Amino acid sequence: MRDYLRPHLLTLPIHRVMIRSIEARLFAELAPDLPEPIVDIGSGDGTFVQIALPGKRVYGIDPLLPDTREALGRGVYAGLSVANGRALPFPDGRFASAISNCVLEHVIPLDETLAETARVLRPGGLFVASVVGNRFPEDLLGTWLLNRLGLDGSRYGAWFNKISYHFNTLSRDEWAARFARAGFEVVSCRPYMSAAALKLFDFSHYYGAPSLITKRLTGRWLLAPPFTPNLLWEPLLRRIYEAPPGEDGPYYFFVLRKA
Repeated sequence: MRDYLRPHLLTLPIHRVMIRSIEARLFAELAPDLPEPIVDIGSGDGTFVQIALPGKRVYGIDPLLPDTREALGRGVYAGLSVANGRALPFPDGRFASAISNCVLEHVIPLDETLAETARVLRPGGLFVASVVGNRFPEDLLGTWLLNRLGLDGSRYGAWFNKISYHFNTLSRDEWAARFARAGFEVVSCRPYMSAAALKLFDFSHYYGAPSLITKRLTGRWLLAPPFTPNLLWEPLLRRIYEAPPGEDGPYYFFVLRKA
């Protein structure tokens, strides 16, 4: 299996490396079983598909024009559309598979988006989705620290969800129910990222804050990737990257099938 940690270390700030490298590995493991064409719900700037699903015939949709322009420049999509999930610009049964990587927690018309995803999938088509769970705000470092100090840590978790535009942080059962409402059956679900790893994830947001300036000024997260201090984090991040799934976690990786 290809290593997805090192490419992300040379591309993204640490907090994004932590989560995206794990997700790339999970999606890539399923790639041989995903028939084409594939629709990517929330294609963003195209970095993820470029790393995790190279060579696959994928069509992307995203509501953000700047991200879609960047994805277009990467040349990894068979087609791109600027569209909202509540009204996908495709006919019924257009796709054999669908993917969505950490997007659905940001979607306000969630049920409509899931119903539209089911509509454009063929009967029996797979839908692979990673989502944020209800444990996310509880397992953050800031939440834990405030609770230890006798303060209300839930306020930090709520603030972090707000700045992250997390509108849907549901339990595993709640996510499964929303998928079922749209016509999907759960094939499998596994948690990923431990509570300890999420605390490091929280801290690394502040450590990596200067990369926001770099991104705005240059269009890249890292100025000189071969010399990035990210590589000093590799031994620790590799332990997180290779860790087996626990019984529960702040993120869920769902494999679904259109009934």
